[in-house]
Amino acid sequence: MSARGSRAGRGVALGMAAALTAGAAVAQQTSAEVRGGWMVGNHTSTEAGLEWVPEFSYEIRVRRQVRPGITLAAGYIRTAFGCEEGFCRGSEPTVTGNHAAIGAELFRGALWARIGALYGAIRVGTQGEAPQAGLGVEAGAGIRIRVGRLRLGPGVSWRRMFANTPSSADHAVALGIDLGVGLDLD
Repeated sequence: MSARGSRAGRGVALGMAAALTAGAAVAQQTSAEVRGGWMVGNHTSTEAGLEWVPEFSYEIRVRRQVRPGITLAAGYIRTAFGCEEGFCRGSEPTVTGNHAAIGAELFRGALWARIGALYGAIRVGTQGEAPQAGLGVEAGAGIRIRVGRLRLGPGVSWRRMFANTPSSADHAVALGIDLGVGLDLD
């Protein structure tokens, strides 16, 4: 990994730690959430367009409310989608990414919207060069309905991820729908 990638990784780790501890002085709400659903996407190295071959993806996040209507969130995201066109013809690999995520969410009532940064690697199938870790961005929105200490609801997401290898400069984009289950921890 390059020195630049290493610095970025440390920055993301420090940001995640800050997100998990932010707001301690205001004693706001902390929650954990698991979301799972289906994603489709595009990886530029495959020379295919947006692939409508869904694969299961999931995320695990911890959120901490820092102000009314604003939370910081940090966690782990696994992004996956299939590939059938371009260089994928005949082998039909799964494109898979593993990322640390940090971001902010705005919410009003049951509605929420998120924007954040990603750090990790994404690869096409199991063959070829090892992927390099890099930065990415994400956005999402949805509904959370409170049922006791649980929060349930659907959402949509968009991710643009760094997907370089030692010999190519690539990126991947994924779109998804998911269902989340959250638990209020305090």
